[in-house]
Amino acid sequence: MTTPTSPKLRLLHIMRILLDETDDRHVLTAQEIVSKLALNGITAERKSVYTDIEMLTTFGIDIEYLHGRSRG
Repeated sequence: MTTPTSPKLRLLHIMRILLDETDDRHVLTAQEIVSKLALNGITAERKSVYTDIEMLTTFGIDIEYLHGRSRG
């Protein structure tokens, strides 16, 4: 059984992934972000990634979307 992941911790990991691994030329799908989170022991569903990205944009992080793909 896996340990539940704190939504706050997941949000911070998503922010780090987007800041470190995406730019105008390098985009990630929500599923790719889920996979990268899993490498760090963070469990997430695709829908929660969308919600977290929306929260980051509300906070002021500049994140763009292209046809269901996030750009950071």
